[in-house]
Formats: sequence, structure tokens, C-alpha cells
Amino acid sequence: MQRLFEFTDFLEKEGIAPTFHKIETAGTEPEVIINGKKVLMFSSNNYLGLALHPKVIAKAKEALEKHGLGPGGSRFLCGNIDILDELDKETAELVGTEDAVTLPTGYMANVAVFKAIMDPIIGIFPYRKGEGVIFSDEFNHGSIVDGCRLSYAEKVIFRHNDLSDLEKKLKRSSLRRHKMIVTEGVFSPWGEFAPLPEILELAKKYNAVFMVDDAHGVGAVGKTGGGAVEHFGLRGQVDIVMGSFDKALGGMGGFLASGKKLAEHLRVAARPNILSSAVSGVLAGGLIEAIKICRSEEGIKLRSQLSANADYLRKNFNTLGFKIVGNGEVPVTPVFIGEESKSIRLADRLLEYGIYSPSFRWPAVPKGESRIRITPMATHKKEHLDALLRAFGKVKEEFKL
Repeated sequence: MQRLFEFTDFLEKEGIAPTFHKIETAGTEPEVIINGKKVLMFSSNNYLGLALHPKVIAKAKEALEKHGLGPGGSRFLCGNIDILDELDKETAELVGTEDAVTLPTGYMANVAVFKAIMDPIIGIFPYRKGEGVIFSDEFNHGSIVDGCRLSYAEKVIFRHNDLSDLEKKLKRSSLRRHKMIVTEGVFSPWGEFAPLPEILELAKKYNAVFMVDDAHGVGAVGKTGGGAVEHFGLRGQVDIVMGSFDKALGGMGGFLASGKKLAEHLRVAARPNILSSAVSGVLAGGLIEAIKICRSEEGIKLRSQLSANADYLRKNFNTLGFKIVGNGEVPVTPVFIGEESKSIRLADRLLEYGIYSPSFRWPAVPKGESRIRITPMATHKKEHLDALLRAFGKVKEEFKL
């Protein structure tokens, strides 16, 4: 039994165990209360501020009155309520695919998809063991890592955003019958896009299924909020677009968007869609409205404000002498710190100055590459951004950065 605790003991010993601060108000607002003190929130993924948008809340309340709190079962049983078909349709239109399968969490979507594609029924149909291989970017999210493990397919890691390394490894597996490439669309800890057009060309060249995890892109980037795929002009060309409802869309849940036939396959082959309760009606009601706002003129204005806030922060962080990770094309603004214990102490100090943005560190990023991942929101005002910059100016002097 003691071996179970070796990981947490190690974290405590190294001084890098996470602290779960209790937030006493909605954690999606620019200003929140922690330990009775008002602080500014700079780690929420509520990029467009839709989590508490009055229209979203109103539609969620309507759905709550009609459908109740939960769905009562999976979509295969009694949970296939009519509003979910509308959510599937709106989601597909948002990211430019024919259809979409919606699930209760983004993690669940990634855990579901790889087995459904690589081995729907273990070793029987349609692929024999040993025929499948998944090519995954080395910095892909942990949910992708877990999903690949559960697929029973071989996993080949290629260097982050390294097209030459990916092609070299694809060539080595050219005789393998069933190949799949997966990357994130926006790598939030690195503040950058993946080179999706070039990866798509490699997928075509080597006859591989291409999947993009666009959790941090959907809603936040692209003219109509269609994410990294829309940003690169690839709507309808990527085999599977995975996304999350709990970031720019302000809700909770995940989805797998694809062509019609593939979506029908995922509905029956993705085990969480059969074995877990469906998305609740109350969530679906709010999300449908959030997607509509996201695609509207209001959504375009919100993304413009989000981009302006991110640009303002990057410019002033550079003036202060901080190293910003990434190329500045995405809203996430990671401030590089380095050593884990230093970034933890720095984040604690920021909290004392009224800024909440925890240390983003190993195992989420490589050891020695910790950072403070600043996630601006469209709802942040200039005074919020200036307060953040003043606090960073103070810790720069104190920590001799």
C-alpha cells in the first residue's frame, strides 16, 4: 500500500506538490475571491467570457426546466434527448464538419477516439493486432497519452512540431496498414499553433488518419471561432477534430467532429458514448447558445478583444524583460520561469499581490521548463492587465529574473 504514495511523497519532498486553492466565487470571472480576498483571475480558460453570459445562462435555465439536472443514462439507453442532436449539429457547423459526437468531458473524447479508430473490438474487427500505429507529438496532452495507451496500438512519438522527424517515422512504418497522426491545434503551454497544413499533407502522402485536438483553439481563434483548423483554412479537410466545450465556449464537455460516416462509427465504437451518461440537457442548452454567440458578430468582437489583450500583455512583458514562450499567434501567454520551486514561489508571491495564476510545471511540461501560463480573457479590462504587469514587475526584482 505504501508504494501507492511514492508519487505524492516525491512531490512533497521536491516542494512541487500542487495547491488546490478554494475559489469562493465563479472561477471564470476576471475578479474572484480566494481566502476572503479579491484577486484577479489569469488562469481561467473562459477566453470569451461566455461562462456567465446572460444569454447562455438564460438558455441553460430553460433547458434545466425542460430536461432536469441529468440525462438519466447514456445516449444508447435513455439519454438521447432531442437537444443533444441540436448540440451535435451546432458543433459540427462551428468546426466545419458534417457531423459531431458530443461527450461529457474533453478527456473522455480523447480516451474514446483512439480505441474506436484503431481497435473497435480487440483483435477482431476491423484491424488485427500489430497493424495499427499512432504518431503523436511529444507534447500532446495527457488525455491523448492515456487514449493511445488504451487503444492497444503502437505509439510513435515525434519531436514537437518537427515535420522532418514525423516524416522519417512515417516512412519507417510505410508498410503498416493502419496509421493515425494526432497533434494539438494550439499547444497552450508553448503558446503556438501546430503546422497543420504541412501535417495534413504528410497524412495524405502516407495514407494516415489525421486528428487535431483543438481544445484551446475552438472558439478562441479562427474568423468564426472554428479554431486552428479554420485559422489555417482547412475546414472539412481534417479527418477528426476533437474539441472542448469548457474553454472558449464557457461550459463543460468535449466532442469528436468528422464526416458523417466516421461520426456514425464513433457513436457505436467509442465506448464512453455507450457506457457513460450523455451530456446533460442543461449543459447542452447553454452550449448551443454559446456556439451561436461564438459564430456571431459579438463573437468576432470578443475574439478581437481577446487578441488585443494578449498582444498588450506580450508587448509589455517583453518590455519588462520576461521571456514569453511561443510566437504570439495564440491568446495564451506563457511566461518562462524555469526551475520548478522558483515558479511555485513566484506564483505564491503573485497571489499575495492579488494575481491568481498557478505555476505550470512538470509533469505538464518538461522538468526545468516551468512557466506561469497567463490566459487572458476578452472580459479583462485594461486596469486588470496593468495590475498583472505591475505584480510581475515586483516579482522580477524580488526573484532577480
